Amino acid sequence: MIQTEKGSFPTISDVLEKVSENLYDIENFVNGKPGFFFLTNVTSKTKRSGGKYYSCVVKDKDSSFNANIWDWPANEDPSSGKIAFSDFSYNNYGLSLKIRKLISLIELRSHIEGIEEAFIPVVPNIEQLKIELMKLIDSVEDSYLRALLNKTISPESGSVKGFFRAPAATKNHHVRIGGLLEHSLRVAKLSIKSVDLLNCPYNRDLLIAGALLHDIGKVFTYEHENYTFEFTDAGMFEEHIVLGIQTLTKAIEKIDGFPPILEQKLFHIVASHHGLKEWGSPIVPRILEAIIIHNCDRLEAQIDAFVEISKSVAKDSNWSEYSSMLGTRVFLSDYEEKND
Repeated sequence: MIQTEKGSFPTISDVLEKVSENLYDIENFVNGKPGFFFLTNVTSKTKRSGGKYYSCVVKDKDSSFNANIWDWPANEDPSSGKIAFSDFSYNNYGLSLKIRKLISLIELRSHIEGIEEAFIPVVPNIEQLKIELMKLIDSVEDSYLRALLNKTISPESGSVKGFFRAPAATKNHHVRIGGLLEHSLRVAKLSIKSVDLLNCPYNRDLLIAGALLHDIGKVFTYEHENYTFEFTDAGMFEEHIVLGIQTLTKAIEKIDGFPPILEQKLFHIVASHHGLKEWGSPIVPRILEAIIIHNCDRLEAQIDAFVEISKSVAKDSNWSEYSSMLGTRVFLSDYEEKND
């Protein structure tokens, strides 16, 4: 709930809680008042009758949900990054909004204390993750890889500052401030545990560097300063694999004597981490470290997607909505019982 001088107003988490209890038979069904909804992924569409409407994803710090916008102020069209003060309803076709007013976060910030914290999902332990990242970087024995990590993503001296604020995706997994840091660190830890368990020969330093840097291009792929998490122009034109290799190329040029074979292997890890050409990689993994990172990357992302989708399922439903990340609907009843 958003607390104001005029009372409490719901956000999407409050709406979804009532939906899960099947309490949505009237407009503004949470407490009889309009809600505040953070708009992302706003797309103009055409009705069968020829009129215009918008689809979007509405968010707060804990939840996100698809919605359709049927009415909005005559002087301003809905756009990503705006807060919609809106009437809302829900039926078998989903969530519908009738926007009364569109407001910027900056404008609301001067009137409602803590408004950004209410709407923007943020990894809760970013400072602790930075400490863990620094320890992992310091454990790298190869001087060239350690220098590269320090020049790019070190909390103390790295040049890619957005690494600590960027999300890891726009909608599939880790869609939150600090999501890229969280995801990259988890992939590195999971990769190390995997090879230790399987007792296979590998280059530990290359594995750590590749895992931490495999998604570095996402810093420049997604908007994060305006909190929309949508694609930048660079992201649309080149995507994160190309942007990642470009970023690492520039950093390596500043490290005297960086071994060409090490550069090739690192670039191969970045280029192949999606695993298959049909999944977006120009090449399939051809070294052990790349195989490990691809599989740990996919596993970690899918687990995060599963956890996130479980938060928006009605309590009387065993099945989620379709997840593009998982490629299916998922069964959640047993999971919910264990986590109540």
